[in-house]
Amino acid sequence: MKKYLVGIDIGTSSTKTTIIDQNGETIIWVDEEYTIQSPHPGWAEQDPEIWFAAVIHTLQKAVEQSGIPVDCIAGIGLAGQMHGLVCVDDTGSPLRPAIIWADHRSKAELEELNSRIGIGQLAEWVGNPVAAGFMLPSWLWLEKNEQEITSRTRYLLLPKDYIRYRLTGSIGSEPSDASSTLLFDPHNRNWSLPLLNTIKLSADRLPPVHESSEVSGGLLPEIASATGLLSGTPVVFGGSDVSLQALGEGISQPGTVTCTIGTGGQLFTPLSQPVHDPLLRLHLFCHCLPQCWHLEAAILSAGLSLRWLRDNLWAGQSYSSLVDPAQNVEAAVSGLFFLPYLVGERTPVMDPDIRATFTGLGLEHGQAHIVRAVMEGVVFALRQGLDLMRELGVSIDRLIATGGATNHPLWLQLQADIFNQPVYIAKTNQATGYGAAILAGIGIGLFDAPPNIPFLAVQTKESPVYPRKEYVTKYQRAYETYTRIYPNIKSI
Repeated sequence: MKKYLVGIDIGTSSTKTTIIDQNGETIIWVDEEYTIQSPHPGWAEQDPEIWFAAVIHTLQKAVEQSGIPVDCIAGIGLAGQMHGLVCVDDTGSPLRPAIIWADHRSKAELEELNSRIGIGQLAEWVGNPVAAGFMLPSWLWLEKNEQEITSRTRYLLLPKDYIRYRLTGSIGSEPSDASSTLLFDPHNRNWSLPLLNTIKLSADRLPPVHESSEVSGGLLPEIASATGLLSGTPVVFGGSDVSLQALGEGISQPGTVTCTIGTGGQLFTPLSQPVHDPLLRLHLFCHCLPQCWHLEAAILSAGLSLRWLRDNLWAGQSYSSLVDPAQNVEAAVSGLFFLPYLVGERTPVMDPDIRATFTGLGLEHGQAHIVRAVMEGVVFALRQGLDLMRELGVSIDRLIATGGATNHPLWLQLQADIFNQPVYIAKTNQATGYGAAILAGIGIGLFDAPPNIPFLAVQTKESPVYPRKEYVTKYQRAYETYTRIYPNIKSI
């Protein structure tokens, strides 16, 4: 009897549920959208019950529409948006809306952590820079501003860990997502006791850590009834969305870098040994695979920058109608630059207060130049992360473009020219839920661990986009100018 696996991706803008078969073929995926709430400037929150409702609805739809016998569904995996904080009480009920990764309220807490602990010690303890929207600074903000909530909090949970608790009744976490909290030591793959002692947070308020593919428990009867699945269907602990996207794309070995341009932008590369940036300009996280890690460079406003431009200056135009003319002009080469810091920035500046800017705008520039400057600025920002990875000795044998930006050739050509690297294009943009389903298959023993899953190989389109020599030279000069802009505008 053929077996099937479910992957659930609890994202920032939607939840997607995917069903695959034991041969790795995707049978169906469905999604349900929701929004971010911002009750005050700089705040970003979501109601965990909205996630839970979306999980139930998409599970029910996927099972019903696929027509698969429920006794053939062998396991469920979860992927989740990283960094966020869900405070639950003794009964497991949320005490307030979740503070998610896009939140920027914790500026004072960031400054206090950096001055109190210092970059060198943070690098040793957690291998990551302190950034707004991560669980640690969000928790410290709550301790100062919502003491009634923190006094009643039994567990600090990540988004997908809360959902798994609702599905199975099991409290727990795993290394790939936990390492994004700033409370976790990625080198030892467990909570950082020296840091917890420093901030006076008891370790028993954090969930126990298990391997990502370990089975956490079975579906509760009421969840089975609501979704049409069988009670007791195994659910694994799951993983971060970034690591499961990489797993779904077959990326588990060092030497490959993925460049994702979605709302934000990320560069991801697996590591066989943990290596952190001593200046904390990059993130070091655990992979969802045992004894595997990854480096990540993250920018906050990648595709978001182009969306902002469209919505506020040229509302009603499609992305294609904006981007097509931009293929025929030059922006940075003519001196027009855009720094994509609409909501602050992470790699490499780690500055929540900096804001976006155009510089070099002249009478000779029109709509197409401005659009191209925004796109070039996003890729220049990602190039800074790529350079840092190279600085740490990361080998880059292949670079794979993923995310919504793969839909237009200009995004791909800019990456090839600015990175001076052939750019391969991922075949699918739905890899995260697929990876979650694969993880479930590993957890129940249906699959071996990568790279021993025959069908799970890096899937790219046949021909890469190659850098153009004349543009590589032009963009190298422009990039050198771009990197000088932030230090000069920071003071103002």
